[in-house]
Amino acid sequence: MDTQSNVEKLRAAFAAWNDSKASDIGMWEKYTTQDLCIRSLGRGQYGLDFSCSRDGHAELKEYLEDLTGAFRMEHWTLKDTIAQDDRVVGIGVTAWTNKKTGRTVETPIVIICRFRDGLVCKYEEYYDTAAFAAAAT
Repeated sequence: MDTQSNVEKLRAAFAAWNDSKASDIGMWEKYTTQDLCIRSLGRGQYGLDFSCSRDGHAELKEYLEDLTGAFRMEHWTLKDTIAQDDRVVGIGVTAWTNKKTGRTVETPIVIICRFRDGLVCKYEEYYDTAAFAAAAT
């Protein structure tokens, strides 16, 4: 697949994710490879257990279950993309409410995705971990 197709696929994935308000975690399987590598700035620290490194579809499901078990999505808005070759960088803003504390966090987010055969094979996310940690405590 070409670079523009990867951009369109990423935009479609995050539009579906936002529209479902994170209720359809299975939707990600059609956008990702079986050997997907997930990395998050939180690295499982600061009370953000969901953010530890994960590999493959089974661990993707665990990541999403942990995230949506702790937080309720308010929105995930992909604003801009920058693409070259097999990489697409997404720039957006997302908001989540902690289910225990009731605190909401809204943060800029940057994702870096690497594609293989039209599917995301590597996913990295960068966001305000301090704000997420504050919402969790």
